[in-house]
Amino acid sequence: MKNWQSSSRISYFCAHMKTVDSQGLRCPQPLIMLKEALQEISVGESLSIITDNETSLKNLITFLKDQGAEAKVTTSGKVHTIITIRPDSNLTDTEPELYCESCLPINTYVVCIQNNLMGSGDPELGKVLMESFLENLKLQENLPTHVVLLNAGVKLAMKQSPVCSALSELEELGTRIMLCGTCIDHYGLQYDIAVGMISNMVVITETLAATGHVIYP
Repeated sequence: MKNWQSSSRISYFCAHMKTVDSQGLRCPQPLIMLKEALQEISVGESLSIITDNETSLKNLITFLKDQGAEAKVTTSGKVHTIITIRPDSNLTDTEPELYCESCLPINTYVVCIQNNLMGSGDPELGKVLMESFLENLKLQENLPTHVVLLNAGVKLAMKQSPVCSALSELEELGTRIMLCGTCIDHYGLQYDIAVGMISNMVVITETLAATGHVIYP
């Protein structure tokens, strides 16, 4: 568990208190860093951990309480500081990942479309199915957070696309339409885009990895 390179974020808050800075990090990293820091100090010594994530704050407090450690929290803006004392418990038996409550609701999902047709077989049928899918998607009570368009899927967001209006309605309802920039360049569609935002594979990968579910129609 040392691959998080947490040591650079651990320093001494004062002469007798070590501090762990987990700002910008999400679960399970802050929990792992907290356990490592507690193991490096003696029973009864104080430790401070800083987080700017509400979910991480809850997870850290729960972890500490289960170890028999009191957690005193102070908040300044969006930054929370937890001060605790190393408990007399066997921390080697704990699994920080088990305390990792997701920052995302379990019903969040992303739709990733990799073609302008749905399914394989008859192209005309694939076109009809894709149109029907997107028309029905916008009617769902639980809308996707993002619709990611890859490869030939970016053609769906062009001015001449029969589903351009459906994608526009989804965008108006709060769903982000993300277009693969490399794919746009490959097909030479830079000047035909009618809806969505051009993105890159770094952001697309992060979006797919962070969501609860990914649907590939």
